[in-house]
This record gives sequence, C-alpha cells and structure tokens, in this order.
Amino acid sequence: MDKDGILENFRQELKSNSGVNIVVPNGFNFKEHGAYDFESLVGFFDWTHENKQVTIDLTRCLNANYQAVSLLVLYAWKLKSQGCTVTFHESSSENGASEMYRRLGARGTFNVLMHPNSNFRGNQYKPLFALRDSNDFKKVIETAQSYTQDFNVEFTKTLRYVLSELLYNTLEHGQSHYKYGEKYHRIPSLCQFSWFRNRNEVSFIIADSGIGIKQHLEQAFPGQGSHEEAIIKAMKPQVSGTFGRNDPYKEKNNAGIGLFLSTKIVRRLNADMHIVSGNGLVHISPRDITNKRLEAHWPGTFVLVTIKVDRDSSEQKLDEMLQGFREEALVEQKRADGSEEKENFYIHVANYFGFYAEDKEAAIRFRNERIFPALEEEKKIKLDFVGVESSPHSFLSALLASPIRSLGMKAYKNIKILNASPDIRETVDFIMDENTE
Repeated sequence: MDKDGILENFRQELKSNSGVNIVVPNGFNFKEHGAYDFESLVGFFDWTHENKQVTIDLTRCLNANYQAVSLLVLYAWKLKSQGCTVTFHESSSENGASEMYRRLGARGTFNVLMHPNSNFRGNQYKPLFALRDSNDFKKVIETAQSYTQDFNVEFTKTLRYVLSELLYNTLEHGQSHYKYGEKYHRIPSLCQFSWFRNRNEVSFIIADSGIGIKQHLEQAFPGQGSHEEAIIKAMKPQVSGTFGRNDPYKEKNNAGIGLFLSTKIVRRLNADMHIVSGNGLVHISPRDITNKRLEAHWPGTFVLVTIKVDRDSSEQKLDEMLQGFREEALVEQKRADGSEEKENFYIHVANYFGFYAEDKEAAIRFRNERIFPALEEEKKIKLDFVGVESSPHSFLSALLASPIRSLGMKAYKNIKILNASPDIRETVDFIMDENTE
C-alpha cells in the first residue's frame, strides 16, 4: 500500500472513532404551536451512526414530552446495536428533558437492555416499560388498570383492550436484535403512558425499532406501494404479515383484525391515534383518517394515542362495540376478497417452476393458459420471485415477452416483479424495454 493509501485509511479510522454530540432541541415533542408535527421530531433521529462515541445532550431542552423523551431510549438502544457507545448528558434543571429522563427511570437504559429480567424503575405516574415477553405485557396492563380505576368499568375494559392489541402487535412484529458476544439478543419495544388528571387525558406510546409495517406486511401481501399505504392496509380486517392468503406455506396464526378493531374503538372514544412506520404517517381521529409521507423515517413503528376522558359520558359497552365492528369487518372482508380476486393475478414463481426457473416449455404453457386469460380479464400480474435462485433470459422471455407486447407501455404498470434478485430484475427490465414502444 502506498503512502496516500495509508493516510486515507488513517483518516477513515479517525473519522469512525470520532465522537458525535447529538443535541436534543428545545421543544422536543409531537406538537408545534398546538398542532401535531411529526416531521421535525422524526427528522431529529439520525440512524446512520455506527461504531462511534455518541453523546445525547439533554441540557438545552426545557420543553419536552414524556412520550417523545422515551423514544430517545429506543434510539440509544438502536445505536448501541450498531456498535456505538452511547451516553446521556443531563442538566440539573427540574424542568425539561433531563428531569423527564430521570423520572422515567431512563438512567437504567442499558441495564434494561442487557438484562432481560430487569425493567425501568421510574416515577409511578409516568411509567416506562421495556417489552420483551408476556411478563412485561402483564406489567403494562396491570399498571394501566390502576391508572383508570377512578373511571367507569367500561372505560377500563376498553382501554385495556386497545392497549393489549397494540402490545401484541409490537411483541409479534416489532422485533429487532443486536449481537453481544456470540449471541443475538432482542432489542425491546417500549411503552410509556401518562395520565394527566387535571385535564382527564390519557396518553401513551408504544414503539419499536423492528422492520416496520410495510416490510412485515409484504411477507404475505407483496408489492405495497408506500409506507403510509401499508399502514392503511394493515388497518383493514384480516390483514397482517402473518395472515396471508397468497402463500400457502405461511402460517395463518393471526386473525388480522386487532388493528382494525383498535382503530375503530379509538375513534368511538373520541381519541387521536397516530401511527408512524418507515416514512409513513397515518392519523386516526373521530372525524376522519388521513395519511402523509414524511421526509424522514422511523426504522420500525410507533403508535401514539391520546384519549380525552369524559367522566360524565354515557358508558359504551365494549362487547356491543366489538360485536358491531366484527360484523362490519365481515362485510368489508367479503368485499375485499372479491375485489382482490378481480384485480390481481398473483404468481408464486418458485411454487410453479421451482427454485431454478428454467423450463422454457413450462413457461410457454403457463403464459398461454394462465397469464393471457388473466390479462383478458384486466387483472394486474404480480410475479413473486422469492426463493428463486436463478431464471435465465430464455425462460423469462417465454413467460413475459408476448404479454408485455400485448400491453405496450401499460406493462410497466400492470406487471409487477416482487422479491427478484438483481440478475433476474435486470433481465426482466431488459425484456420490458425490448418489447414496449
């Protein structure tokens, strides 16, 4: 290696070992001038740091929110999983992010991460929980019930139901891991909630650093267009990453209705729910459901719920609500089943042609017997190459060239290629270009 190369390696090493100071800004919460603003908060987090000394500076933040501060704990865990050494710099102020950090018991952040039987020991009125298993789940539910004992029984049951569904979701779908020694360990999800007695408001957040809703959903429902579209898809009945009709080898162990029911109940409770996953944001309110694409992204999912509690309101029976929503779900699912069957023709390539999709004659037969009839019915073609090791040009051309020519430029919209290796993707793109004008 020449002198310049040695110097460059030295510079890179110095750069990787250099410290990073991340200053938490004043006004670290989910609102700006009284209106929800997730862009600024999500944009604060830089997930690119690896193998660095990182300091998270809380000293300049005098206006914060407990749920927002709890996300800093998850952020620290994620950075540690990426080889960073993370420390928090606090002020002695009795206001702001530093004090909230202490009240949450967040000084035990890394002890909780490294010891699966430990949890946070913060203020009982602003509890923070690590979520890894059923024992942690039980602790959250029990604490929530103690918070709502002054309200009517139906409200307590209803809040427990919503919490349970969201907690199940993060335990099942929100997993991420870090390597310590020779073993991989789970990065816990987080739950933090607060009851503001003076304004009869319950607010809680459930957050993880997992794969996110879109990637999880694509395990069973490939080809989701965007993160916000995937969130909306996940809110429909009988839709989840573990409840799929497309792949016969997937375990169908999730009814896929939990998030549907939770969002319906939240709207009935006159509450606000925000779901952030990837760069997608969906807001569920009593009035409507809106979505937005953020410039920044969250590597996983978090759900923020704020419920205004009216002590004098008439009791809404949980069982009655659930019965009505389940009936609505059945109607919607029947409609969705018919629509999906009408609009899409899904092909699991490995199921039909094996992991080495090479039989040209088989491709021609399948094209004539299945693809062309689907196109005549104006269905969109979805080709899923998951598990396919190789597929030569001759096979792909026999399968797709004629259908592409029949569609013309519409082929780019109506034929979707999913989970293909770079080589297969490049070959299909070439066939597309070759057969469209």
